[in-house]
Amino acid sequence: MTERIELLPGVFLQTMQTDKFKTGCISVNFLRPLCREEASLNALLPSVLLRGTESRPDIREISLLLDELYGATVGTLIRKKGEVHSWGFYADFIEDAYALDGEAVFAEICRFLRELLFAPVLENGVFLESFVESEKVNLCNTLAAEINDKRSYATIRMMRTMCENERQAIPRLGEREIVEQITPQSLYAHFEKVLATSRVEILYMGRKSGEEAAKLIRGMIEGLPRKELTEVGTDVIRSAAEVRELEERMEVTQGKLSMGFRTGCTCADPEYPALLLLNAVYGGAVSSKLFRNVREKLQLCYYASSSIEKYKGLMVVSSGIDFENYEVAKNEILHQLEDCRSGNITEEELEKARQRLISGFRSLKDRPGSQDEFYFSQAIIGKNGTVDSLIAQLREVTMGQVVAAARKITLDTVYFLKGVTD
Repeated sequence: MTERIELLPGVFLQTMQTDKFKTGCISVNFLRPLCREEASLNALLPSVLLRGTESRPDIREISLLLDELYGATVGTLIRKKGEVHSWGFYADFIEDAYALDGEAVFAEICRFLRELLFAPVLENGVFLESFVESEKVNLCNTLAAEINDKRSYATIRMMRTMCENERQAIPRLGEREIVEQITPQSLYAHFEKVLATSRVEILYMGRKSGEEAAKLIRGMIEGLPRKELTEVGTDVIRSAAEVRELEERMEVTQGKLSMGFRTGCTCADPEYPALLLLNAVYGGAVSSKLFRNVREKLQLCYYASSSIEKYKGLMVVSSGIDFENYEVAKNEILHQLEDCRSGNITEEELEKARQRLISGFRSLKDRPGSQDEFYFSQAIIGKNGTVDSLIAQLREVTMGQVVAAARKITLDTVYFLKGVTD
């Protein structure tokens, strides 16, 4: 059973009551428009906050508290959903029914989350410099490590080229040069601003009723300043105007081919289930055309798969190839999409893809964290659908709808990472 209510202006709570698990979970998310000036600040902020509170002034004291709460965990969240950026915290904890003498574990978690937001450790009215500098180093190291995973790096480079004049190109964790400029003063000023002007999405899953959870969570956010809220949303370009190709050389032994497409459809559109199924047929599963034909039958690549960026309406094909196979692999990847546009899809392909998708969504219901992600995504687009309702929609998608989804897709950008010498 799910319920959604507004606790304060712009502060929404979605509750999912269930007795399926022995643990409950809660996430608190502050939504911001994705922008270059704020992305690094948002990425740094929760890590600094989680370094200490007035009553638990360091990591050791926080760890002791969580140990006392039967091994509860509290972690940071930095999410990028299209051109919506969010920061916050995620906590999971044992249900009160399984604690000794019915100890109120969830209430203690809410108290701690309140402290993180309203009583951080300060020095001269701003964050501790040692906390800020330490977390800046950690964030810069994470950003520097992106280049080590060449498959991921190729996708990032392609996406930034494809969306170079759009906010989508801004990295989820910001940029090193901006991180290095952050001071305790600038970070604290940003903290005060986002507390007051951000839309807040809180998601709770556990045994408590919506009314019980809301009572505790209202106490957690009591006093949250509310000013004029900053609007969030994603600008969608429905089709590609031209095809751009980019080639980069690096010390690699395997070429990385990344291709970006405009799908003409987002998860807010009624055609979205058909796009999901089309992606599964095309490259989103081991039964897909890319896997069976480009990889297995023709042996043109080491891997080939497609994925959907559902908020911005994008599809990405990733492939690992020998350098000399660039043209033939690229053309065959496009040929498989053309087969989908032409309706060259068997009933067996369609049903295997459908069942794989449905199985994947069913498995979400076995993982509280995955359900948190699903319902947060629904909140972002202003929908109230459930996992079960999406599964029901997938069952009804026809072959014609899948073909229609394929025909909307247009190629935008091709990126190829190749060796220094080849």
